[in-house]
Amino acid sequence: MKPVVVPAPLLNRRRFLQFAAVSAAAGLSGCSRGGSVPTLRAAPESLPSIWRRDLPAPWRFGALSKETLLESPWPLPTDMLALTDGWLSVISPERLQAVAADALQSKIGPLGQRFLNEASTVWRSLLLPVAFSPWVMVIRRDGTNAPAPDAGWDALLDSALQGKLLLPSSPRLLISLAERMGGGDALRRLRAAALSFDDRFGMNWLLQGDARCAVLPLQRCMAALQRDPRLIALLPEQGAPLHWTLLVRPSQTAEPIPQDWVLKAWKQPLLSRLLAQGWIPPLPRDELVGAVGRIPLRLRPLVLPQESVWAQSWMLLPPDAAEQQRLQQLWKASAP
Repeated sequence: MKPVVVPAPLLNRRRFLQFAAVSAAAGLSGCSRGGSVPTLRAAPESLPSIWRRDLPAPWRFGALSKETLLESPWPLPTDMLALTDGWLSVISPERLQAVAADALQSKIGPLGQRFLNEASTVWRSLLLPVAFSPWVMVIRRDGTNAPAPDAGWDALLDSALQGKLLLPSSPRLLISLAERMGGGDALRRLRAAALSFDDRFGMNWLLQGDARCAVLPLQRCMAALQRDPRLIALLPEQGAPLHWTLLVRPSQTAEPIPQDWVLKAWKQPLLSRLLAQGWIPPLPRDELVGAVGRIPLRLRPLVLPQESVWAQSWMLLPPDAAEQQRLQQLWKASAP
């Protein structure tokens, strides 16, 4: 008597799709160096949340404190870092590798190209500038006339702001402002006029304290400018220092930068939302002109000023040894 052979049940379509989905998930979780998930790390305020939350799977975001950013090695996994340009003075380029993002670099406009060209050779292939904000003067009106944009950075030395001025904590930035003011003692006078040196919490000081004017990156004050009619911001016609946001790749990672994610921030509809937050991608001007519709008319000149303003604006890249010594001497000699 022949044995009875019972055929195995065929997979129906639903079970097949479930099996495929589980297999795909297992494949994703097992990629990237034996199971770790590719991770972008940054200080939480370094990137706009509307863009950060759009990070594509399997990427995830990991917050990084200032103290952790200085550690070596960085926490594992760290496959991409978002930094502001000020961190380049304390991070060794040997800890990074080339960004390898030719498609993105080819879209960068003149201002972003100038940033890379002014960087020392060792840095150029390691940095992807994804956005910038100008430093601006934010003034809380008290019934008196605000200075005009053509007053320039000398407006900070107005006697009405004495003891009511919030300045950045960066000596390098303050020296660069003073060097564009009139008078040989501008740096000493600027430091003497300050109520505090705190750009991180500058808006809190301005809205709740005794301060009347703060120098801040536009991206840190744009929301307050739109909701509080007491505030105005000035971007001097003589230009401003620029606050850059950069993406870099740690030397230990094998993960490429997610280029589609960056491109999404440089296109509509996300582009308009980012511009409205004072976060300006380094694209050619004609790609930005049509994306300012979310910005109130009175604030548009801060995001899209005359080209001459950007032409006269300046970068704050890491100084060489001789320049570092000069800056230290200037700072020491200007103590109030």
